[in-house]
Amino acid sequence: MRRRKRPSDGRVAAGGDATPPLPGLEPSPAVAPPAAHIESDASRKYSPSKLDTYRDCPCRYRYRYVDHLRREVASVEAYLGTCVHRALQKLYEGISHGRKSSLDETLGMFEAEWDAGWSSDVLIKNVAYTPENYRAVGRECVRSYYEAQQPFDRDKTVAVEKRLGFPLVCGGEQFRIEGFVDRLALAADGTFEVHDYKTSGSLPSQEDLDQDWQLGIYDIAVRHNWPDARAVRLVWHFVRFGKDMASVRGFDQRQRLQEDVAALILSIKHDHEFVPRRSALCGWCEYREICPLWAHAERVKSLSPRQRHRDDGVKLVDEYGALESKKRDLREKLRELETDQQSIEEALIAFADRQGWQGIAGSEGEVVITEKEEYRFPTRTHAPEAYEEIERELKVTSLWKDVSRLDAHRLMDGYRRGEWDAQAMQALSEMLARHSSHIELVKKRILRFHRKEAEDS
Repeated sequence: MRRRKRPSDGRVAAGGDATPPLPGLEPSPAVAPPAAHIESDASRKYSPSKLDTYRDCPCRYRYRYVDHLRREVASVEAYLGTCVHRALQKLYEGISHGRKSSLDETLGMFEAEWDAGWSSDVLIKNVAYTPENYRAVGRECVRSYYEAQQPFDRDKTVAVEKRLGFPLVCGGEQFRIEGFVDRLALAADGTFEVHDYKTSGSLPSQEDLDQDWQLGIYDIAVRHNWPDARAVRLVWHFVRFGKDMASVRGFDQRQRLQEDVAALILSIKHDHEFVPRRSALCGWCEYREICPLWAHAERVKSLSPRQRHRDDGVKLVDEYGALESKKRDLREKLRELETDQQSIEEALIAFADRQGWQGIAGSEGEVVITEKEEYRFPTRTHAPEAYEEIERELKVTSLWKDVSRLDAHRLMDGYRRGEWDAQAMQALSEMLARHSSHIELVKKRILRFHRKEAEDS
C-alpha cells in the first residue's frame, strides 16, 4: 500500500511544485457551488486507494485526482500507520540482507520514524487522547507483530513496498491497475503471499475480507507478473489485535473483480458531476472547507457567537429545525388521536352491529359503515419464504407482466374481474390453493364521516 507522505507545512501542492491557493481558502470568499459539468477524469492509471476514494466520495476524488488539489494533511491514525509500516519495512529489508534486528532495535526504528515526522500539522480528531497515547499504541503494534512473527523463518520475503500491477481493458481502452504491496513473500509450499499491515482499531469479519478489493487486485497482479504462480494467499495482519487473517480467491472471483473494477473505471470516466457523498469518513476529509456539504459548517466554526447568530444560513437552519420539532410533536399528537379514534371506531361498529344499522347520526354529521373484503398475502418481512415462493410461481406466468411484483391487491383485483386469459386464471387459481395456508381473506369495516352541510344544520 502506498504510504502518505509526511506532513510538512500544510501547503497545497497541485500537480507538481506549484502551490496555487485552493478555492475557499482566500480571506473571505463565498464558496461557489460545483460546476454543473466538470471535465472528465483523464487518468490512465488507477490504484486500489484511488478507486476506493471514488467509491467513498466522488467529490473527494474530483478534488484530488481531477482538479489535482493536493494537501499535505495527515490524521494521527494515518501517521501512526505510516510509522508502523516503515518500521516493519526496515525490519524486513534487513532480514532480506542477512540482518535480523532485535525487538528493541525495531521499536527504535518506530520511535525514530515518529520523532522525525511529527508536527503540529498532524490532526488529532479525538481530543481525549494525546500524541503520546497514539505513540504508545504504535509501539504496541510493532511489539505484538514482532513477537508473533519471530524468528521470521516461515516464508521468504520477495519484496517490501513492491509496486505491482496489470493492464485492464475498459470500454475499448487499456488502463493500468497498480499499487504498492506491503510485503510479498513465498511460503514453504511455493504459494505467493501478499501481506498487508493494518493498524485500524476495528477488526473486520472474514466475509468482509473475502470481498476486499485491494488485496484482491494484488492477487491478480501477482498472477500477471508471475504466470507460473501455483497459488496466491492474501494475508492481513491486524497488529492492534495481534490477529492474522487470510483469504484465497478462486478464478471466478478474480474474473468478477476485474469486471467490477472495469465497470467502476467506466463510471469514473463518464462522471461529470462528482457528487459529494456524506459518510463517517467526512470527519477525516482534507477538503471540507470547499466541499458543498461541509463548506458552510467549516465557515460557521470560525465565527464568533454574535456573527454566527447573524449568519443567514444559521438562521434559516434554526427556523427549519424548529419547524421540524413542531412537526414531530404534531405527529406524536396525531398518533395519540389515531389511537383514540380507533377505540371510537370499534365502539361505533359494535353499536351499529347491535342495532343492525349502517349509518349513525351525530350532532355535526353522520358515520357510514361499509364492509370490504381484502386478501392478506405473506410479506417479504414476516413470511419471506412463502413470499418468494409465490413470486417465483408468478414470474413464469403471463400474469407477471401486469403485476411486475407480488402486489396482492392488484393480483386479487384482476382475479375477481377475470382480467386474464383462461390459462392464467387457472394457474392463479391453483397457486392460491397451494398457498391457502399463507393467504387470509379479511373483511374490513370502513368508516367514513360525512359532515353536515350548512343547509342541514
